[in-house]
Amino acid sequence: MFETAQSICNKRRDERGAALLTVLMISALLLSTGGALLLVSSMAMRTAVDSTAEMQAYYAAEAGMQSTLNVLRGNVAPNASLPEGTQINFRGAMTASTSNAPSDTSTTARLSGWLNYDYTPTGESAPDRVTLSSSYTPTTGLAYSVAVTDPDNTPVASGEPSRLLLRVTGYGPKGAVKKLELLVKRTTFDYVPASMLLMRGAADCSPMTFTSDLEFTIGNSNAKEYSGHDRVSGAILPTFGATCNADRDLEIAADGKDTAAAPKAETVSNSSLPQWLRSANDARAFLADQKASAIGQGRYFTEFSGDSGSSSSPAFTFVDGDCSLSGGAGLVIVTGNLTMSGNPSFSGLILVLGGGHVQRNGGGNGDILGAVIVAKFNVNGSGDFQAPVFDTNGGGNSLMQYDSAAVRSALNIVGPRTLGFHEF
Repeated sequence: MFETAQSICNKRRDERGAALLTVLMISALLLSTGGALLLVSSMAMRTAVDSTAEMQAYYAAEAGMQSTLNVLRGNVAPNASLPEGTQINFRGAMTASTSNAPSDTSTTARLSGWLNYDYTPTGESAPDRVTLSSSYTPTTGLAYSVAVTDPDNTPVASGEPSRLLLRVTGYGPKGAVKKLELLVKRTTFDYVPASMLLMRGAADCSPMTFTSDLEFTIGNSNAKEYSGHDRVSGAILPTFGATCNADRDLEIAADGKDTAAAPKAETVSNSSLPQWLRSANDARAFLADQKASAIGQGRYFTEFSGDSGSSSSPAFTFVDGDCSLSGGAGLVIVTGNLTMSGNPSFSGLILVLGGGHVQRNGGGNGDILGAVIVAKFNVNGSGDFQAPVFDTNGGGNSLMQYDSAAVRSALNIVGPRTLGFHEF
């Protein structure tokens, strides 16, 4: 028996309106999904805007970091309010009274004597930020501030700190703030002299000679004097240093005229040498690093003749070859042989690493103040250290003496080196 359409309709009378409910439910679901998409989109746009502001604050902090490094490298002139002749150094940078401008009442060393702090917050009496845009407010534009400290608390009696901690705060639009921290070392390499003149001997301790091959002579004139007595502090170092006992004995024997101050010579252990002089490979890596630094500073030469810097303006000179030095001041690194003739007066640090031959031709009255290292090895190849040469001849009055201030000044010339960088 077949059901009629009317009977079927009567049976499903209770199902009326189900389609409407289904449509309403689906519509509500679609509306909820659409609302969620709108919310996510608006939040993403807001996050993108805030992210841009934070990135701008980060860039402002980086700009402040670079400006601070430029100050420490001596590339920024001091504020006119500072005493004439003021120069930057690590001790001055971390001391508020010398780091800041005379009008700056802040107790934090922040280099306001070199950086132009020009934004003063409402209710404050002094500017606390260096602005990077002409229309800066805490919600628009870019700015930064700097704080300099000594993480090692180096006593004043010990001279300049070896490291500084730089904390730079960058300010961006919409109140965004980023903080960067940088640990910077005063010099690109360390050297604490163990003697006024250090002859890095052969790896197998094959001795230098001073009678036949003239590999170590200090002159026959009584007027040529040598001393490891510091001209600044009064500290006493050996006049000559060697890495082998046989070379030490030869250095003592070479002083036939008794012109070297006591102690005349001592043996320096390998562990007491700077890291870059303990092996020939370390020395080669050191020269490659210094060469790159010299190229960056426009102080790289394949040969050199004349003065390198002056007492008023010490210079860094890297000679990838032979050098004829007539005087100057600063740091000189020679990978070939070094010749000094006439009246060669020099103040600083001289490193003859590679050719390992120093020739002092007499007849002059020049003084070498600071420290000297001589080492012989194949710069561009392989192999270990060989016996170096130091040869002095002729007459004239001359003096070679240790000067810690000259060495420190030479090490400072190359500029600070960054050791670590992070956001905090």
